Amino acid sequence: MTELVLKGLYDPKKLEAIINFLKSWDIEVEVRTKEKKAEKKFLFENSFGMWENHDDIDIKNIRQKNRNRRTETYG
Repeated sequence: MTELVLKGLYDPKKLEAIINFLKSWDIEVEVRTKEKKAEKKFLFENSFGMWENHDDIDIKNIRQKNRNRRTETYG
């Protein structure tokens, strides 16, 4: 069995023309359609809660530690 996958939406007339062409060469054709899966979108608001109780985080301190670590690693 060989499978031919057409991605996207096509005009039914064009699809029928392709099917008829393949059938004219004695190629057995079966058409299946799949629904496109809904993509889950990440919303920034959903992640906001993870920072809710972290008032003690000092970004300047974190940046300085990162610079020191990079200096030690890369020279």
